[in-house]
Amino acid sequence: MRNRFRVSAVGALLLALPITVASASSSGGDSGDRGKRSVEVIRVTEVVVQEAGIDLGEPGDSLGDQFVFSGDLFRGGEKVGIDGVVCTIVRLEPMVSATSQCVATAELPKGQITAQGLIGFSEETEGEPFRLAITGGTGRYRTAHGEVVVQDVSETESRLTFRIIR
Repeated sequence: MRNRFRVSAVGALLLALPITVASASSSGGDSGDRGKRSVEVIRVTEVVVQEAGIDLGEPGDSLGDQFVFSGDLFRGGEKVGIDGVVCTIVRLEPMVSATSQCVATAELPKGQITAQGLIGFSEETEGEPFRLAITGGTGRYRTAHGEVVVQDVSETESRLTFRIIR
């Protein structure tokens, strides 16, 4: 059950994958767009270093239970940052599925990136990547939005791909 509720930060994809930064310009399709937007893609590998499950209410999985973890972020085998994630169970169908609200922050050399979203867990979705919305950040990422895609590699490692739109 531990892997079922573990969400890699943000933090969106963690372990030993290089971070690749690429910029591309594209004009927005919204009538409110003024000019071009750039997209920055960052790929990292996360290795979980601390984790804890917080069992609130009824013993076992129940609404309000939390899973908290932090990890180290790597690019090309070199540590480039850390992340922290808190997921709270907000919907539960015992033995079938669960949905968690997750909030994550990744700290990288040029600033922090925040992300959040609902993640559904079931036997059908096990091993599939999931997405979180990038909600902002600090430093270079202070106007960021977009998404982070998280792909679990093992119980303690994930690959994160941040697609940051500015």
